[in-house]
Amino acid sequence: MKICIERSDRMGDMILTLPIIQGIKEKNPNASIDLVASKKNLRVCQLSNLINITYEKTNNSSAFKELTKSIRQQQYDYYFSFSPSWFGLLLGYYSQSKFKSALILQSRYKSNFLSKFWQIIFCKIFFSQSKVVNRYKSLIDNQNIHQTKMMMDVILNSGIDLNKNNKSEFTFRNAFTIKKDKKVCVIHLSSKWINKYYEEDNFLELLKNMQNKNLSIYLTSDETTKSKFDKIFTFCSSTDKSSDLIKNDKQILLCDNFDFENWTSLLNQADYTITPESGCTHIASLTSAKLCVIYDADNSPKSIMREYAPWNKDYLALETNDLDLNKKLLNFLE
Repeated sequence: MKICIERSDRMGDMILTLPIIQGIKEKNPNASIDLVASKKNLRVCQLSNLINITYEKTNNSSAFKELTKSIRQQQYDYYFSFSPSWFGLLLGYYSQSKFKSALILQSRYKSNFLSKFWQIIFCKIFFSQSKVVNRYKSLIDNQNIHQTKMMMDVILNSGIDLNKNNKSEFTFRNAFTIKKDKKVCVIHLSSKWINKYYEEDNFLELLKNMQNKNLSIYLTSDETTKSKFDKIFTFCSSTDKSSDLIKNDKQILLCDNFDFENWTSLLNQADYTITPESGCTHIASLTSAKLCVIYDADNSPKSIMREYAPWNKDYLALETNDLDLNKKLLNFLE
């Protein structure tokens, strides 16, 4: 059985797809599973030994033509489109797979019967089946719309069996070993920390209080960090070299511009991870660290939790407008 899964969006979405791949392989050991990934989530796919071939999404027309040719040559028995864009649907159409299916998610913010109308019509004509989820109504009716669960439903509806109750066994390889004479807390400095409820001074106050705990604190950055954090770069020492973590003797260290391998290696060795809801949430969910996720209070946080919660991982969920946010974060580290 040859299966192609298209999940060409964010890193977190791909991580929430890993239990699907694992679940299929547990019930169908001889299944060959290939992935179509984005440039961002390709890095996760390349570390999994359950994936046979990984294709990279491209918007270039000539490259797309070559990609469709490669996929047609594989003669897949099943093709699944799980990303929300037209890319996956068009790729499925050209794939000439025997069975084509898609997950189509309508708006979570308002009721609109025209939401994804043309994608629904396209799938009715050219796909074997599709699962259309009215997220707005499903949330009101308190239905389970977790991303992984919805993808599992699509797979099961196609006639493929899978283990629905697994926990991802995906593990990262450590490129280095950090000095660990006390527990390690990693805090991801996404720009999502800073908003109308929480300012950089609030974050600095949190760090100062954390200094009273017997912890090594590592701050990780991304491309948004410098747009919101200014004082932090003078408050603590920073490094862009993973080798500095092996002999680090500072309580707080900013790990700036780490590449994917070094960033995941650090997260993999943490005892605690604190992050706004982002790709870091899902990377940390694959580790043994205690996890705290902070959700944007102005972006339907309860809905985001229900749809994108770490799969089968206990975690603490907080919201940006919580007046006791710092206090709860300090208690989390007990």
